[in-house]
Amino acid sequence: MSSTRLSEQDGSKTVELHPGDELEVLLKSNPTAGYRWEVAAVDAAVLKLVGEPEFTPFSGALGAGGKVTFRLKAVAAGQTTLQLIYHRTFEKNTPPTKTFKTTVIVK
Repeated sequence: MSSTRLSEQDGSKTVELHPGDELEVLLKSNPTAGYRWEVAAVDAAVLKLVGEPEFTPFSGALGAGGKVTFRLKAVAAGQTTLQLIYHRTFEKNTPPTKTFKTTVIVK
């Protein structure tokens, strides 16, 4: 089992994993402004989200931004697009502020 880590700069990359491998995606976030990263698309038969995303602030200051970590596990051979969107969940008809998209191939 191996672990692969991606950040915002790695968007549009293609990642190859094997069943049992883990993928971590670290993205800048500021939930105090009402914004959240959410999984918008993934084939859960190929790549499964493990637990809830974890937010880690950059500092102890009130309202500080930070990073959110998504952990996913390769569960079966196949190919999927992993798309994450950064948006305010209460703004229903507003496009996301940011999008992270990568292709994952599990062999």
